[in-house]
Amino acid sequence: MADLLDIATLTASEVVRINGERIAVRGLHGNAVASIVSRFPDLKRLASGDFGNNIVPVLIELFGASIGSIIAAGCGHLGDEKYEQHANVNLLMEDQLKLLDAIIRLTFPNGFGSFVNRLSSLGAPGEGAKAVKVRLKKLPSVSPPSSDEASRPTMQ
Repeated sequence: MADLLDIATLTASEVVRINGERIAVRGLHGNAVASIVSRFPDLKRLASGDFGNNIVPVLIELFGASIGSIIAAGCGHLGDEKYEQHANVNLLMEDQLKLLDAIIRLTFPNGFGSFVNRLSSLGAPGEGAKAVKVRLKKLPSVSPPSSDEASRPTMQ
């Protein structure tokens, strides 16, 4: 049986060519995704899956502000403003999409739809899950009831 340290780590990378140069990108880990989503809360809409069959307009809208941060994180510079600004301003849209495509593919190797489905099913009964009924029984009070004769008079 494998140990937690034996299973695949986030070592997968992909080389993307831009203007004849090669740049290695990696998938994002949970902390990186959480950090980016906390800065750009509109990205949460992607996890809802409420974009129908056409995700492209939603991606353009949602990635507009955050694309530099995602690219910088995928290139190993999470939260570094210099890299985020460069990715936002100095890269052509086509180059941004090349990088973003590779980062998303590495972050969600089974596809983004599979990730959203798994995310939405968290905590739901699945295979092997058993529904458990819990009955609440009112327990008797531990302290004896006080009576008027036994209780001390209070001063008012």
